[in-house]
Amino acid sequence: MIRPAQPVPARIVYAVRAAAALAAAAPATIKAQALAEAHDIPLAYLYELLTALRRAGLVHTQRGSDGGYGLHRPPDQVTLGDIVRALDGPAAYAATPVAASTVDERLYQLWRSADHATMRVLDEVTLADLPGG
Repeated sequence: MIRPAQPVPARIVYAVRAAAALAAAAPATIKAQALAEAHDIPLAYLYELLTALRRAGLVHTQRGSDGGYGLHRPPDQVTLGDIVRALDGPAAYAATPVAASTVDERLYQLWRSADHATMRVLDEVTLADLPGG
């Protein structure tokens, strides 16, 4: 059986919300607590997402009383595809074949094409394109 594309996972939605808020505040930084409260994201979970985004070079941290999180690049240089790959890796949304029949192979190819099309669309949308971005 082939696994079709799934709805967008909550971690992606939360990460995009957080990144869009950082884009709206750029070049200023925002404290994680304020992001979590403003976007109804559990704080511990938000820290995990921000860590993944920081490791991918999408956000930076600033220490101190005026510190917080900020975008590492301008909002028009961060795509939704960048965010998805930061959280899911380079094979984001790749269909996984389980059986090897001719029908399954064809379905796998179709799901894979759909997944590639999804990533192409996400790579065309930047944080600057989002409301408030």
